[in-house]
Amino acid sequence: MCSPTQGAMAGLQLGSSYMAQKGQAEMQELSNEAARESAQLAYQTDKNILIRRRQEEGEAFAQSNFDRQRRAMELEAQANVAAGEAGVSGISVDRITRDIARQSGEVGQRAKKSYENRLAAIDDQQARAINTMMGRMANLPPVLQPNLLATALNVGSQYITDEMIAKADAWIDKKTGKKPSKGGSKTSGDK
Repeated sequence: MCSPTQGAMAGLQLGSSYMAQKGQAEMQELSNEAARESAQLAYQTDKNILIRRRQEEGEAFAQSNFDRQRRAMELEAQANVAAGEAGVSGISVDRITRDIARQSGEVGQRAKKSYENRLAAIDDQQARAINTMMGRMANLPPVLQPNLLATALNVGSQYITDEMIAKADAWIDKKTGKKPSKGGSKTSGDK
């Protein structure tokens, strides 16, 4: 057996080891929670920026669409005035105004496609922001909870002597009816 001093030392070591493990687990939980909050805050910031960009793109598209339509109407009006001053009417004037409308429509379609592409890029950035947040959360280290039994075995194993092992073997042999072997325990394959 161990002395009272060894027993007290083992108890103190067990207590301090367990409390250190518990403190480490609590610190890891706090660290993980802070990392999760940081990832969520970063995502929210990215999301707000992308929402603002989407609104800006929508306003810019609407303004350019309005400007394009106004310019087309001005060109049609100028063409009609010029044709009227020149005494030209009929199919020639209609062709000029239709050509102005066609060109305006082409520009409008290109502007719309460009706007849709910019919105798709913003959507891609949104998906990347979500994936980044999820990746940051998934890569957090696990919290290892303290294990009192493992700690006790680890501390206790430091105080086990050959004499204690021999006494334990003798007690087990006595309880199981086996004869104690000389020179320690041997497996059946040893000679």
